[in-house]
Amino acid sequence: MSEQTRNRLAVTRILKRMLATVLVITLVWGTIHATASDDAYYYVDLYDGKTLTTVYTAKTTAKEVLAEAGVPVSVYDKIDANRFKPGADDCAIIVTRPKLVGVNDEKGTVYFTFDGTVAEAIKAAEVTVGKEDLVNYKNTAPVKDGMIISVARAFPLTVYYHGKKIPLQMAVGTVADALSKAGVTVGKNDVVSVNLKEIVSSGMTIFVDEVLYKERTQTLVIPFASVTKMDSTMTKGVQKITTKGEDGERIVTYRDKYVNGVLQSTTQVAEKVTRQSVTQITSVGTKKAYNVKAKGEPISKLGTVELDENGVPKHYTKVYTGSGTAYTGGTGTASGRKPAVGYVAVDPKKIPYGTRLYIVATDGTVYGYCIAADTGGFIYDGKTIVDVYMDSYEDCVQWGRKNVNVYVLD
Repeated sequence: MSEQTRNRLAVTRILKRMLATVLVITLVWGTIHATASDDAYYYVDLYDGKTLTTVYTAKTTAKEVLAEAGVPVSVYDKIDANRFKPGADDCAIIVTRPKLVGVNDEKGTVYFTFDGTVAEAIKAAEVTVGKEDLVNYKNTAPVKDGMIISVARAFPLTVYYHGKKIPLQMAVGTVADALSKAGVTVGKNDVVSVNLKEIVSSGMTIFVDEVLYKERTQTLVIPFASVTKMDSTMTKGVQKITTKGEDGERIVTYRDKYVNGVLQSTTQVAEKVTRQSVTQITSVGTKKAYNVKAKGEPISKLGTVELDENGVPKHYTKVYTGSGTAYTGGTGTASGRKPAVGYVAVDPKKIPYGTRLYIVATDGTVYGYCIAADTGGFIYDGKTIVDVYMDSYEDCVQWGRKNVNVYVLD
């Protein structure tokens, strides 16, 4: 009680006593029927919570004074009569009324009258509070009438931060609160699986994954395609690669997605062809070749070739069929070689100089292994395909004009 309040109450008591004295003198002056003397009355301050009442009484016990003043007292109320001294000037009775409080947990709410702190009320209700449990009031707060003290039980939840498991116990809060409790700071590349404002619940799992995107380029081969074309200038059964295939090249840009440092997916985002592929063309002959069977020794002794049972080459790339003539003489050839048996004249546009050949006539005569070395004058008549060289005019006459197979060995 403040000094100012005490002074005010003292003045009030003095005025009341003066007024009471005047009334007593006026009403009972000179009478001898008074049941008590004026000295038996005194003032008592009654404190009932925040309410202060001053009474003028002659009662001698605290209970009598409270009853006379009409102040109800229950068995739960506490009466402090330490300052109650009948007849004393500074006389007071303090009534402390316990509060009705409730303590609530998962088992329900227990109501009782109590006067003390929140922690004491929880203990009185025989409720245990765990380390991670949450109480809605401070332990040191005094209880108030009608107060409901709630104990929220902590429940388990799990945070996975960049793949690392962090178990938690929480009673209330948001996902953001859970991350803060786990010591997790959400980075600019992090993705949280649950809204940060969502209220946490028992068994909740929260993922905080670092998601990074990285671009890379890769040079890839474009395999060449292959096609086959029929060639009527080539003998049937013979095929040759007339256009060699070449692989192309392309540069592909990929975007890789990494989650917590582990590659999760790859997406192609761009492609550029830096070199086109070249289609490989294989020509297959459709022209029917002369069916020949060699007779006798080859005229040319320039070289030998592996032959089959018919005396024709086992391995060749192409066969030209047509008319073959013979010539002799001269001091040189178009390719610069010295004329000799084994060097023949051809159309260099079809058979380039230096091409290795093997010639067999349809009558079985074998000219044999030879090399394209000269240009024949026949190239303008379109009938002759080869002019073979002989040592003499007589040999040329004997050869005459023959239908021949010219096997291209290269």
